[in-house]
Amino acid sequence: MESTEFDAALGGTENLPHSANSLKFAASRSIEIAAMTESILHPNKTKLIFQKLPVHMRRRVMSHNCKRLPRRLREAHLKQLKKSGLPPKQKRPSRKYRRRATNLLDEYNRRQRRHVWLETHIWHAKRFHMIERWGHRIAYRPCDKAFRACYRASSAHCLIQDISYYTPIQIKGSIETIRDLFSNLTSSHCGLGVCAKAYLNGSRKGTIHLYMPASYPIGFIGRVEFIWVANNSDKELWLFIHPSHSKQVESVLTDIVNNAISNVHNKENEENTIAKRRKISTKYSDVRIKVMSGMYNRFRLTGPKSHAVLTQTLKCVKDMNTFKTNTWLKHINEEKTQLHLQEKSDYWDSVSSINSPSQLPPGAIVGLVVKDPRLSRPKQRTKAHNKCIAKNIDSLLSIPLNVSSSPIWNKSVCDIIKENKITNAKYIDHITKTQLVPGEVTEDDPFLQTIPIVLIQRSGSQECSYKKIGYGSGWDIIIPSGYGLPFWLTFIMFRARSGGLRETESLAFEMGDCYMPPDSQAGLVEEKRIEIELKEKYFKRPPSKRVNYIKLAVPSPFICPWNVLLKEWGNVDQEKFFVLRDRVILQELQNCMEQKRTLPELVNSHHCLVPVYIQIIGKGNLKKHAMICIADKSDICLNSLLEPLHEDFNFKLRKQKRTEHKSYLKQMRRKRIKLRKKKIQKEANQPKPQRKNKHEPSDYVKAMRELWLPSNIDAVRNVGSKEVMGYLSQGAFSFSEAKSCGVGYVAFKALAKLLQNGVNKVLVRNTTSRKYRVANIQIIK
Repeated sequence: MESTEFDAALGGTENLPHSANSLKFAASRSIEIAAMTESILHPNKTKLIFQKLPVHMRRRVMSHNCKRLPRRLREAHLKQLKKSGLPPKQKRPSRKYRRRATNLLDEYNRRQRRHVWLETHIWHAKRFHMIERWGHRIAYRPCDKAFRACYRASSAHCLIQDISYYTPIQIKGSIETIRDLFSNLTSSHCGLGVCAKAYLNGSRKGTIHLYMPASYPIGFIGRVEFIWVANNSDKELWLFIHPSHSKQVESVLTDIVNNAISNVHNKENEENTIAKRRKISTKYSDVRIKVMSGMYNRFRLTGPKSHAVLTQTLKCVKDMNTFKTNTWLKHINEEKTQLHLQEKSDYWDSVSSINSPSQLPPGAIVGLVVKDPRLSRPKQRTKAHNKCIAKNIDSLLSIPLNVSSSPIWNKSVCDIIKENKITNAKYIDHITKTQLVPGEVTEDDPFLQTIPIVLIQRSGSQECSYKKIGYGSGWDIIIPSGYGLPFWLTFIMFRARSGGLRETESLAFEMGDCYMPPDSQAGLVEEKRIEIELKEKYFKRPPSKRVNYIKLAVPSPFICPWNVLLKEWGNVDQEKFFVLRDRVILQELQNCMEQKRTLPELVNSHHCLVPVYIQIIGKGNLKKHAMICIADKSDICLNSLLEPLHEDFNFKLRKQKRTEHKSYLKQMRRKRIKLRKKKIQKEANQPKPQRKNKHEPSDYVKAMRELWLPSNIDAVRNVGSKEVMGYLSQGAFSFSEAKSCGVGYVAFKALAKLLQNGVNKVLVRNTTSRKYRVANIQIIK
């Protein structure tokens, strides 16, 4: 090498600088530095195969069990396992597993004695958190993080729920007798009655509010759906009742009928003018009430794509002559049914092009006879889409009279269908052995059963000014027992997302509906159950982590004391109260709220609660049991209004009791040590006081809990700096409104005072917060 290439100090010609500019050096090497940093932070091919799956598909057991992975990823996952060493083989199943009942069906029947299982129970138990409620074992929520996904399904796609726990009750009798029977249980102020002309022809579903006999507006039982069914020449009324108040409705109806007969018996015994063999006739003697529990499956499909899922799944039967092997056809009028089949099929084909079920008439009923749903089930999960066929939708508003008729209401037909149900094993054996091409089956195969079903349209939000019109619309499908799971799996394969009881509550909240009202027996039981759960959760925390509700001026954080609230606003002892459901008065109240006018006079206003919908203005998140307070004009202008801290008079008592209890425990410990040292016999030891119930807390625990949360609530209105006018029974972030909202009730007298102040806004404060937030208030009609 030539010397000219070296530094001048070494005899060369190159002169190196005495200092280097680090900024220029780093800038010239920026590309290399960025590449090195990227390779360090994000190295290539370091993730395992199972870690590349979406979050909702990951399972912890996938790391060592390749069969938990999708088939396309198993081979690559096995190669990674071989490099790191295969996991040891799993040991044999436990003795308990090996000695389980050989006949699982008998084991399942034994476990259903306490709580009834639905037909889809096994499917749900593998994927959902199950709870025991109302005598049933019901799916509560999915195991994956699916809360927002379920809302998206209900708003843009299809959400499916199994509501087969609803109790159907059949009522037979003349229309005049049934009208008279329900005249004492309902009121025309709450809407149309059972025998309204809109419902008598059986083409629409109706809803009524049931009360105890002759007790309106007090004594609310619950909301009940009903359908009129034409059976031969007679009319039948079918009620579908929520299980929380089904027993109460059944007992009220039977008591009315039985009391009428017993009164006649008493009169005849006194007069002794009728022979014993003579048949006694009363105005309710021709009424027959029968509970049909477990006779039907009922699925609820919600969302605009629910119609597309049904059209893809349901293949209507147009000619019954092809299916002469179905034995249930002998129990119906074949000629009459055959005439209606073509009409029903044509109507269902004509409505298959609509975008949403909300475009159909509200409560429309469609009775169809369809083929086995396993025929239309796709090989892999496929999202159902609406047919893009341009048709005149206006002509679909009129429903033909014969479309709603269905043989499903005949009990003998349902029994035969359930008895002759084709199992999956027989179905697979048939399509693999008897067909020319294995796996292919014709839709008109006489081996398969035809199934009568009924579709009931739900229009969703219609009258609410604060909700999107059509949200919550969908279909309810009623299926004979035995075919619940085949239909359910086909709906799932067409990308209907499954939901549970939590989704029912969230749907009611998003629609601004009053779920489990507090003036019903079912609502009181539900509130008490929630209070017990929240109290147990609260007292499991250590004292330093508990919210001090005494300092926050919240006397009842876990339950809404409606009786105490109305007692303070009405200055009258309140034993019973009611929720206002008169549609005319509710509309008038809403007009007064918008125009800031004084409220009209109302009978029994001291006992009245008004349902309201709260929308928060600005930031903040509403929670359940939040307090609704009266606002002044000056309060609305303030951005931050805080509740001052109150003095906790029980603090010293709690501290004293805790000190005494600690000294007592130390004293008892010293006694035990002395007895142990002296080796005194066990019988000589001073026995501890035995509690009757081991799960019941001790006297010390009860006393401490009473000092934290006093059970006797005497006042709630003026405990804080702002007057309490009501409570929220449900509060959360509403996805449909993109803000925090709540559903609650306020006292009628408090609403009148709010408007006297010239304000149509309220203050809302959560039970765990000191801050009051301004919110809009609207009447729920």
